[in-house]
Amino acid sequence: MSKQPSDKLPIRHPIGIAHCVSFDVAAWGPAMADVDLSVACMFEHEVGDAPIAGGLLALDQALDGQLTRLRASGAFRAQPMETVLITTPAPGMAPRAILLIGLGDPGELSSDVLRRATRVAMREAIRHGARTMAFAPSVLDAGHTDNAALNMPEVMLDGMLGALAADLLLAETGLASEPLLQHCTFDVGAPRIESAALAFQAAFAKLHDAR
Repeated sequence: MSKQPSDKLPIRHPIGIAHCVSFDVAAWGPAMADVDLSVACMFEHEVGDAPIAGGLLALDQALDGQLTRLRASGAFRAQPMETVLITTPAPGMAPRAILLIGLGDPGELSSDVLRRATRVAMREAIRHGARTMAFAPSVLDAGHTDNAALNMPEVMLDGMLGALAADLLLAETGLASEPLLQHCTFDVGAPRIESAALAFQAAFAKLHDAR
C-alpha cells in the first residue's frame, strides 16, 4: 500500500477474521483511507442544517466541494441506499475509488438503515473487485450524536458479514466470481479509536459465535 499523505501510518486495531477477510478499525477518514474502495455515507441534510464536519468535510474538500455540490444540485440526493461511485478521485488522494451511500433523513436514522448501508458497501466493494475497503458511517460528521441505541459496531458488522456470506454462497454455486476482498476497515476518529476497537471486537466475537 502507498503511504498516507502525512507519511504517518494510522493507528489500527484488529477486530477479527471471517471468511478469510480481515476486519479492523483505523484512525483515518474516508479521504485518507489507503484502500481500493473508500465508502462514506451522507444524509439528505445535516442535523439542524449545520455544515458537515470531520472526515466527511475533509473528503468534500479533497474533492473540491463536489460532494456537497452534487447533493445541492439534486444529482445525488442522498436518499436511503442511493449510491454514487467516484472512480477517479483527485490526484494525491489515498483511496483508488470512493463510494457514497445515502442515509436519507437524519431524523429517521435507525439500526436497519445502517445495517442496509453496510450491506450495500460490502456488495459494491465485491462488485468493484476491491481487495481492500474502508467504511465510514459519517453520522457524527452530520451532527447525529445520539447513537447509543443504534448499537453501531454490532449492526455494521452484522451487515458486512451477512453480505459477505451471501456473495460467497453465490460463488460456491457458480453464479458469481469468488470475491477478491481481503481486508475491511472501519474508519474511526483518533480520540475514539481505543474504545471503538473494544466495542467492535466484542461485537465481532458475539456475531462470529452466533454464526
